[in-house]
Amino acid sequence: MQTLTTKRRTLFLAITAATLGFCNLAVAQEAETSEPPIDENAEVIDAPVIEEMLITGRQQTAAQAVITERLEDPFAADLMSAEQLSRTGDSTVAIALSRVPGVTVLDGKYVYVRGLGERYSSTTLNGAAVPSPELTRNVLPLDLIPSSIVDTLKIQKAYSPELPANFGGGSVDIRTKSVPDQFVFSVSMGTGMNFDSDEGLTHNSHGDKYSMPAVIDGALDTYQGNLSLTRIGDFYKRANQSVTNAERDAFAAQTNRNLLLSLNRDVQIYEKNLPLDFSGSLALGNNWQLNDDFSLGAVANFSQDTKWRNKDQERDEIGAPDDRNSKTKRTSEETRQVLSTNVGLNYQDMHNLQASFYHIENIHDEARIKTGFDNSIYKLAEGSQYVQYDTRLENRELEVGQLTGEHKFDQFSSDHLETLVFDWFYSDSTVKTDIPNHVTVAGDNTIDPATGKLISTQLSPRPAMAVFEFLNLEDSVISNGFNAKVPLVFDRLKLTLSGGVNYNEKSREYYGYTINVNGSGNQSAVLAGNVNDVLNSSRVTDLNNKFEVTAGGGFGTESYVAGQIIEGAYGMFDANWDDTWRVTGGARKETFKQGLLPVNMLDYTGNDLGKIIDEITNNPDQRYGFMQEDWYPSLAITYMNEGFMNTEAFQVRLSASETVVRPDLREMSDVVYIDTELGMRVKGNSRLEFSELTHYDLRAEWFFENGNNLTANLFYKDIANPIESTRQPGSDDDVILTFENSLSGEIYGLELEGLASLGGGFFTSTNLTLSKSEIISPEGVGYTNVKRPMTGQSEYVLNTQLGFDSDDGKHSVSLVYNLFGERLFFAARNIGNHQDAYEQPFNSLDLTYSWFATEQLTTKVKLGNILDEERVFEQENDQGRNVDILKQKVGTSFSVDVKYTY
Repeated sequence: MQTLTTKRRTLFLAITAATLGFCNLAVAQEAETSEPPIDENAEVIDAPVIEEMLITGRQQTAAQAVITERLEDPFAADLMSAEQLSRTGDSTVAIALSRVPGVTVLDGKYVYVRGLGERYSSTTLNGAAVPSPELTRNVLPLDLIPSSIVDTLKIQKAYSPELPANFGGGSVDIRTKSVPDQFVFSVSMGTGMNFDSDEGLTHNSHGDKYSMPAVIDGALDTYQGNLSLTRIGDFYKRANQSVTNAERDAFAAQTNRNLLLSLNRDVQIYEKNLPLDFSGSLALGNNWQLNDDFSLGAVANFSQDTKWRNKDQERDEIGAPDDRNSKTKRTSEETRQVLSTNVGLNYQDMHNLQASFYHIENIHDEARIKTGFDNSIYKLAEGSQYVQYDTRLENRELEVGQLTGEHKFDQFSSDHLETLVFDWFYSDSTVKTDIPNHVTVAGDNTIDPATGKLISTQLSPRPAMAVFEFLNLEDSVISNGFNAKVPLVFDRLKLTLSGGVNYNEKSREYYGYTINVNGSGNQSAVLAGNVNDVLNSSRVTDLNNKFEVTAGGGFGTESYVAGQIIEGAYGMFDANWDDTWRVTGGARKETFKQGLLPVNMLDYTGNDLGKIIDEITNNPDQRYGFMQEDWYPSLAITYMNEGFMNTEAFQVRLSASETVVRPDLREMSDVVYIDTELGMRVKGNSRLEFSELTHYDLRAEWFFENGNNLTANLFYKDIANPIESTRQPGSDDDVILTFENSLSGEIYGLELEGLASLGGGFFTSTNLTLSKSEIISPEGVGYTNVKRPMTGQSEYVLNTQLGFDSDDGKHSVSLVYNLFGERLFFAARNIGNHQDAYEQPFNSLDLTYSWFATEQLTTKVKLGNILDEERVFEQENDQGRNVDILKQKVGTSFSVDVKYTY
């Protein structure tokens, strides 16, 4: 392993050296060709200074570029520009948001704003709602969106009425790049590695060709959802009454065995050398002036990246960590492809129309081998160990089509009426998630108790020796709306009246089948060996061996269909008195309708559906379909004073608002999912209630002429019926997480943010969030602590960046440190006196170096997680011992990218 690591690092250094050498050659060529011959008689003209100013202080300029919009926004918001994303080397939106005050990112994908979990944060794409491809979460995983297509990220932390009322910690709007105003061409290529991912696991079961076999699909219809030997025999006997019982049993055995043979059983996991990461992108666009009035612009972007990562885990069960524990070797291969096209038509800079299309595909392929002891059947002292082989391919596709328009009308302008503004959007998006063949195989190992060395292995003689899962999710969202602004001007008063409507329609279909292979009753010789030895051999075709295929996962309903409609309308006013006082307020009315029906794909009798219909008809408290309608007000008061404390701009904002957080379709469905990141089971809860929130914000901002700035923000949120992640009652080694409403909750804190120049090209940008939270659950329902912090809330979050920009604008360095404090993972419930589980602090240190060799050529080198931190989840058991219930490797990563822009 060490030799392989050395080889890979040597190869990587060679690639980096070659890249830098290529850039050196480009610089030399530019130097040779860019200096014209000197004409001694020519007039001497001083070189313009403005170009040098534009490329000096690249990172500082990027950080200051979004300040204007932030100052003009009446409600507290943070913004990040495309330039900032580039300078810090953040490849995805998720990584970039971890730099924002009060924001932490869970699993590298999901945003926590001000300590509130992802269900309290909403994400829009150019202001439009989009569906999530995640089976276990209702939000868009932000690692899916590459930073290369982003123009601006807006994180609004104080509610304003033009936003959807489903607002908790904050709202993230991803604004993508528009059409260019001139010809653009860029191409980039990169590679990388993780130093803990030299060797890893893989398997042969790749691709959609391994979806559920047609013969099994047909058999489910033929035998009415039951594939057992008894059911097949009974149906055969009914259709052929003259056959003997022996003929019946022989037909059932052969038919059932044919079903097993139709499954893809080539799921053996093996080790291999992992290749280097790869990334590449291409962008091409232009703008054409059609005539004096019209211009047309278009741009297309394509990018792809693939990376391999080991995410090994160790688990200790809370009750007896020394006797019940496991280790998991785990490797994932992740490929992301993004295709986007934008076409825009402009008329006199007064009317803009744009059509956009985005296709994002993410393929996650994973293999894992878990070994461990349960101190019951499997004991280290007896040399017995369980083993579980797991292969899983998940294909997620998101397609978004958007039409937007902005129209300015100055025909009605007068002394008191300025240009009217009207904008609209229409968005149609669909997401598909397909898991064509998730296979789990259980086995038994015999090991040497002293050394742990493997002596022999076999598959486990149990009813679900092998489990084949086939899952499919399709989620569609239609989102449209318009906004209108009427600006009025008087002597000392500027008054803007605005309003608009929004409509969101969402539909979801989730279907899941589970096919089990029963291996109980077999002799050890039949099950001896690895997966291929047993499932891919003559042992399966031999009817004397006792294998039986059955359907159903044992978790209850595995499928559901659902629909959701949200209709909203708002009105606002924005009054600015003498550029000193500003009052902004309004209200939004929203009507929310939802229907959700669980579907038992194996119930051919209609009994389950009949029970649902009966409950909908006779139970007024049923949760299959309901409607909610309410008003959501917001008010902000701003004081502005240019020159106060020697500032270029100073302002203080006070705001208050009321919003709601509604559980998502997935959270309200009685379906069990697998959290692919942590490997834990998660179950919905159809009895969840809405959470109602009251928000208060006080924000002060100082902006100085030299670019330095400081922001201080106090916030308080009161939450009725907060939705929390908790653990279902069960044994220590059978963990299922679910969602519950608590009685009440509150969170309050202070955010500090500053940017300061240190001289010599150095600057620092830092933000710190200090917060406290408390949630109160009902008494008498089994919680160890009825009062506790909110799930995912950290008492402190620190982001700090030390940056350097060279005087010639050719070198840029960024050292970024991120730290979040201990945060609640899940609340302990009905598991003795064990305490709640917490994720431990994670220290993240990243280094990015950018070399702008020429105006066209850029090289970027990044080192991630330099401290080689692990994710650790800790829980105190009833004996007072702190147990690491889960540890997961992250590893240190290294990447190099080269980009050419024309």
